[in-house]
Amino acid sequence: MIRSWRSKRQRTHEQELAERRAQDLSALPVRAAGAARGIAKKSVEATRETVHEQLLERAKAQEALSDDQIWRRYQVRHLVLFVTIPAVLVGTAGIATAYGTGLMSHEAPAPKCQPVKVPAPPAGSFSIVVMNASGQNGAATDVGRDLTRRGFKVTSMETAPRSLYVKAPVKIFHGKNGLDQALLAAQTIAGAELAYDGRKGTDISFVLGADFTKMLPAPPPKPPKLNEFTVNVYNATWKPGLATDTLAELKKRGFKVGKSGNDPDKSFLPKDTAVIRYGQDADLAAKLVAKHFPGARLDQVSRDNMTIDVVLGNNFETLVPVADVPKPPPVRKDPPPTVMRPCD
Repeated sequence: MIRSWRSKRQRTHEQELAERRAQDLSALPVRAAGAARGIAKKSVEATRETVHEQLLERAKAQEALSDDQIWRRYQVRHLVLFVTIPAVLVGTAGIATAYGTGLMSHEAPAPKCQPVKVPAPPAGSFSIVVMNASGQNGAATDVGRDLTRRGFKVTSMETAPRSLYVKAPVKIFHGKNGLDQALLAAQTIAGAELAYDGRKGTDISFVLGADFTKMLPAPPPKPPKLNEFTVNVYNATWKPGLATDTLAELKKRGFKVGKSGNDPDKSFLPKDTAVIRYGQDADLAAKLVAKHFPGARLDQVSRDNMTIDVVLGNNFETLVPVADVPKPPPVRKDPPPTVMRPCD
């Protein structure tokens, strides 16, 4: 019995110890939090004391200053404010202005205008003076003839004055009313430049420069109309009146006729039916005339006009019948030319 009582009491004592230990463990977080709050409170109180001490020291130092030193510190503070505040305001206004005018905008400013495509004037409605400042012999003549074949009206081909230097392939001088004409002519040479010189009217000057090499390719020229060139008929045979009769027949067929009579060159053509003389610019016209003369021979001569001379030889009898003359090809229909008028 005694042993049983002692073992029960021992177990009861052990249970009490276990409960006390459990209570102590559960109270640890509360105690830790309280300790932390105490430490933080002491830290804040120490910081307050430090700040208070610093303020007291600053006040003592301020009291130790003389009136002159205090006045100088006052002036320095006001000077800093006087310089800083206007600078901030000016900088802000400058940035606002830059944004307002688009200087600091990421978007590119819209162009003021765009070139306008307009119908070009007819190539033969204005005059062109071709001048050579390229240093290449004969360049003005070659370009003038090429422009003529393209339908332009070239009135003069000459050497430019020595004082007129042009670097570009060509510089085209024009007046106020000749801008479209200059733009049309500029389409014949790559790198052409335009120059306004205040002249009156629509005529232009086409000045070849040091960089000129060649003209741009052009569409094949159209055959000329029968009334765009003149045909003379000359007789180199012993048959009288042959040239006059042949010229009259050509007139009936729609040709623009000129003179008739004996050959001014007094040629002798015992084996030819006809010889057709023409200049460089009238090659297409000469081919049209040759279709009406059987076995005609073409002869290019030094001539700068659109006049064709037909010299009848001993083997000539009559013209090719109208029904047997080859029909010309259909006239090519090109779109109307345009120019891009630049912004003002």
